Amino acid sequence: MKKALPFILISVLLLTLAVGCKAQETPSMPPLTGGPEAVTIEISYDDFTTQNNITRDVELVVPGSVIVSLFSNPTTGYSWSEAEISSPAVIEQDSHNYVAPPESTPPVAGAGGKDVWVFDSLTPGTATVKMSYGQPWEGGAKDAWTLTLNVTVK
Repeated sequence: MKKALPFILISVLLLTLAVGCKAQETPSMPPLTGGPEAVTIEISYDDFTTQNNITRDVELVVPGSVIVSLFSNPTTGYSWSEAEISSPAVIEQDSHNYVAPPESTPPVAGAGGKDVWVFDSLTPGTATVKMSYGQPWEGGAKDAWTLTLNVTVK
């Protein structure tokens, strides 16, 4: 029995680790529809390679949302900055998440995913939302890509 006890303990530990790892799966891309009062903006890698600085005009109602999905690849050292909102009384950030690329066979090393933000309208007015893609450390590339949203809430 004494010889079997270490084997049993190791088996239980490995089973616990396997179950814990399975519970923390990478989130998949959320649906980019927020209902009839939502506006969706999706900008791909190809969009940014043809135009580094993109501006979009957005009209919302109260209540309403804008869902922004931007190509992102943190394996390159680049990341999206926090959104800068000019008028927080007009629109607020509800969420910001990185969504990894879907798994493929064979796996693609360094494949890019998406950063997804949701902004909710609060009151009528105008606001500007700015985001920048760059290397966040001192001396790193800044503003390699930018997105500016000119938001009008009616």
